[in-house]
Amino acid sequence: MKKIITLTALLSSLSMADFIGGEINVGYYTHNPSGTATYKRDSVTMDDTLGWSSQNDIFLKAYLEHPLPLLPNIKLGYTDFSHTGTTDGSPFAWGDSVFTTAQSSFDMRMYDITLYYELLDNWLNADVGLNVKYLDGSISVTDGVKDESTDFTLPIPMLYAKARLDIPTTDVSFQVEGNYVTYDGHTLYDLEAGARYTFMLGLGIEAGYKTLHLTIDDIDDTSLDADFSGVYGKIVWDF
Repeated sequence: MKKIITLTALLSSLSMADFIGGEINVGYYTHNPSGTATYKRDSVTMDDTLGWSSQNDIFLKAYLEHPLPLLPNIKLGYTDFSHTGTTDGSPFAWGDSVFTTAQSSFDMRMYDITLYYELLDNWLNADVGLNVKYLDGSISVTDGVKDESTDFTLPIPMLYAKARLDIPTTDVSFQVEGNYVTYDGHTLYDLEAGARYTFMLGLGIEAGYKTLHLTIDDIDDTSLDADFSGVYGKIVWDF
């Protein structure tokens, strides 16, 4: 009988609590490329040689949180990167060919899953955890006669941290969120910092700056030493 009463009390307390909460982000951002890319042969610059310039893409994030202290919360994310350009006319080696004037393209999808714990949850919020980022990308160069393309995939475990400061008596908050890892010649970090204004029912808007750094050393004959940075804006729902 005591066990039944205890179980009933536990279920009752959980039903009265916010059992599931979280946040959904839908964002749009500008990323300016800089750095170098290599496929089998010499390094070429992304902005000058390959002709890549500022581009706009989307990103999505979802946070799911619960009151169970021993189980981590979950964050899921998706980010899209794409660039196209015309080479600057200088001869360069890419793959097994040499190009002068050509069309180049870069496509990369970045998937995130993060397990994290809340350390603070009041006017100052702090989370820490582990992130696994999966990169699925390709770079192509063609002049209509020669066509050289490379694909790369890379799962990357990373450290995760987030901090948010809610300004008391206002609907304004500031937040910083990022992931970092370096190992075996690879270094990757991404950082997002912004300011948010929340309206009623948890709906809000946020704007700030995003940056992604990739140092990839010889994955499927492909190496990158690149940065993608720019401003962003997003709609948020904190439920």
